[in-house]
Amino acid sequence: MLRLGSNGNLHIYTYYELSAHGFIAWEETYAAFSREGRPSECLLPAKCGSFGLCKDNQCVACPSPKGLMGWDEKCKLPKVPSCNVSAAKLGYFKVKDVEDYRPLVNSYRKGPITVNDCMKKCTDDCKCVGFFYKNNGFKCFLAAQFNTLAKLDAVSKDSIDAYIKYAK
Repeated sequence: MLRLGSNGNLHIYTYYELSAHGFIAWEETYAAFSREGRPSECLLPAKCGSFGLCKDNQCVACPSPKGLMGWDEKCKLPKVPSCNVSAAKLGYFKVKDVEDYRPLVNSYRKGPITVNDCMKKCTDDCKCVGFFYKNNGFKCFLAAQFNTLAKLDAVSKDSIDAYIKYAK
């Protein structure tokens, strides 16, 4: 049986009937996002609600302009004012070494581009709520939404930071 869970995870269940023991059961034999390995449950977009930082399959923090705060279900992306706001009233806070559910590896704009130039592109784009910046390669990916951010493994060769737009 193939089942799409309410959290967006895809599961496959296998039915086993062992008549000698009278045992009948469905067993999960595959999950697209798993607790044991890659890709982890942290890459599920809504793992930590509408926004949050996930590590080791657990919601561990709520990123904010003040730093990483304790996570709870009320954790939300900061509100960004309308498009008519001057750049001086906008700020960005950085969340180091993270990724999200999107396969960003091949989605980055042609580089190299500086963080400041990427920030300007996001500031000039009303739909942009922040961006990912790939430090090795100096590449930028503008984001129209953020959900759960997954902490990159310490062994990851990619250094990707998220910059979240907020009103000062």
